[in-house]
Amino acid sequence: MHGNVQEWCLDWYGQSLPGGSVTDPIGPESGSIRMSRGGNWTSAGWHCRSALRDGYAPERRLDYLGFRVALVAVP
Repeated sequence: MHGNVQEWCLDWYGQSLPGGSVTDPIGPESGSIRMSRGGNWTSAGWHCRSALRDGYAPERRLDYLGFRVALVAVP
């Protein structure tokens, strides 16, 4: 999972996240920069982890920035 491309996230980028134990933290409600997570094929090994956060303008196109397709079961 880690190290191929950075994952685009729906959240807007914030300088910090809430402290303490948080499951699926979200960023600010609006902004100009979207969140990305993880490292990519150009990153050093220690960047290839889901805790790595970065932000890019939504119109940005990079060969190492993508999204994850997830299948959710519908009842």
